[in-house]
Amino acid sequence: MTKILIVDDEVRILILLQSLLKANGYETVTAKDGNEALEIIRKGGIDLVITDLRMAPMDGLKLIGSVKALQPKLPVILLTAYASVETAIDAMKCGAFDYMTKPFKVDEMLATVKRAEACIENDTVVVPQETEAPLRYRFENLIASSATMLHVCEMIQRVAPTAATVLIYGESGTGKEVVARAIHNNSPRKDKPLVAVNCAALPAELLESELFGHTRGAFTGAVVDKPGLFETADGGTLFLDEIGSLPLPLQGKLLRVLQEKEIRRVGGNKMIPVDVRVIAASNTNLEQMAAEGSFRTDLYYRFAVITIDIPPLRDRTEDILPLAQHFLKAETEGLDFKPAFSKEAIEILMAYKWPGNVRELENAIKHVATFIQSDTISPDDLPPRIVTRAREYQAAKPRDTADSSSSEASKSLKEFLKIKEKEYLDRILNDNAGDKEKTAKSLQVSLATLYRKLSDDAPQAEPGP
Repeated sequence: MTKILIVDDEVRILILLQSLLKANGYETVTAKDGNEALEIIRKGGIDLVITDLRMAPMDGLKLIGSVKALQPKLPVILLTAYASVETAIDAMKCGAFDYMTKPFKVDEMLATVKRAEACIENDTVVVPQETEAPLRYRFENLIASSATMLHVCEMIQRVAPTAATVLIYGESGTGKEVVARAIHNNSPRKDKPLVAVNCAALPAELLESELFGHTRGAFTGAVVDKPGLFETADGGTLFLDEIGSLPLPLQGKLLRVLQEKEIRRVGGNKMIPVDVRVIAASNTNLEQMAAEGSFRTDLYYRFAVITIDIPPLRDRTEDILPLAQHFLKAETEGLDFKPAFSKEAIEILMAYKWPGNVRELENAIKHVATFIQSDTISPDDLPPRIVTRAREYQAAKPRDTADSSSSEASKSLKEFLKIKEKEYLDRILNDNAGDKEKTAKSLQVSLATLYRKLSDDAPQAEPGP
């Protein structure tokens, strides 16, 4: 029977893990800090260690180093509630078997323990690595480590089983069609077609025929009856990308289809019933377009029932490395060796702003996979343009810090602390996708205290004369 040492200064976590592992046939022993854990390991008989990151007086990273010094083959799984790419890299450099975030999922924990068991049975030494990153969630082809993308995944799971029309916002390359496919594939319509069309890619007259079909003789070249995409997608989902590019006359026809659930082919008189779920996407603000008169207000409100916002990659840097590793694995599957990113290459990937978002990152990794000749990916293997721009950003960063420090020096301590508190509150609130209850729980303060602090940070009206 595999014997697992659980190390955590939270009694609640110790009890939870101990109950879970015992229920699945494992023998367990617990320790409340790193020193106690090392004493247990020195006595022998431990097959696997699961440890928290933040503990006193010895944190999880130091414990991993000490464990590896005592027993190099002993696998260690690191747990933390404070996920970051830097921590993941440090953990793998120290020789951690895997890295998991709290709260963990039961099935993921058990799967990780099973993999560690296989490592024990194969007598494998877990060597330090420099390229692993935390992957907190995998949903369809979505890779999510950031709080904002985890929120997107949660939204997909909620809306997929419904028949609701969905509007997806996001810059070009952020993965709007991937989200649409995830919704379709997890809906009751998954066995029916998903049909996608880019409204910006076709002229108005051709787009109308593509969407609604046409009858023979409807226009020059229409020699046969042709069904449109609504008919093709019957029973399934129609994805309208760049819906903001749809001409106003077609917007009216689309609205009628959504309301009446029937179409009429171009040149025809017969009304044809269709059962189609419509998902739309845009990289422009449709509400603003509606206010300006370039998008029908009634159509906007029809789509705006459920909106999903996909943030640009530069605003969710936690996802960069997991995405890069996912693409690298896919592109190098047939190679005799398994390439990995060096620390320097990771720094370049993290420093670059990725204006082309996930699509640009994927293309960059394809470039790497085309020319890679060794198992270590250095900055020289990355596209030169990306390396140049990333180094420009890196060079500018210290100057920004210096300017910031100079301005901070003129502030009183009270002002300085208030600014830093606001920055911290904003960051934690953003990490929790704006959920104030989760934020209060993360900060270990009451909801009332959080509201008061946010209210204190709000701009105050100027006093009257």
